[in-house]
Amino acid sequence: MSHMPGDYLSAEQIRVLMLPINPNRVKILDGMSHVEAFDIRATLTRVFGFGRWSEESYQPPELLYAVDTTTRAGKPAVKVAYVAHRRLTIRTPNGSPLCVFEASAVGESLMPDFKRGDAYDMAIKSSESQALKRCAINMGTQVGLSLYD
Repeated sequence: MSHMPGDYLSAEQIRVLMLPINPNRVKILDGMSHVEAFDIRATLTRVFGFGRWSEESYQPPELLYAVDTTTRAGKPAVKVAYVAHRRLTIRTPNGSPLCVFEASAVGESLMPDFKRGDAYDMAIKSSESQALKRCAINMGTQVGLSLYD
């Protein structure tokens, strides 16, 4: 398969994407290693450039549940979970779509009852961030693939 100039990743982009990830970028949450969503976004911008990648919903977020519960201190609380469906598109320097990845993820949030709106907001954002990260791992070690070694 031959490629026209500007319709594929450069050798430098491929090299950077496959470099070992800096351990300082890897965070631990509940015993699980992960790279934060803002870091993934920053890495995509550094590697591909402004406007050369995009993410979008390919289906609206779905509310899985919202249940009234209590905090550890016994105060009224709400637990909310959403599933988000995201699409990551990487573009070549000439603007053509190079690759498209889709993924879904669930985000859950538990907040005191007086922060009910924040619980919904956090659950949606968490699910969207997780889905983006699942899409991005297809692009190499710099965007989280190395965490599965």
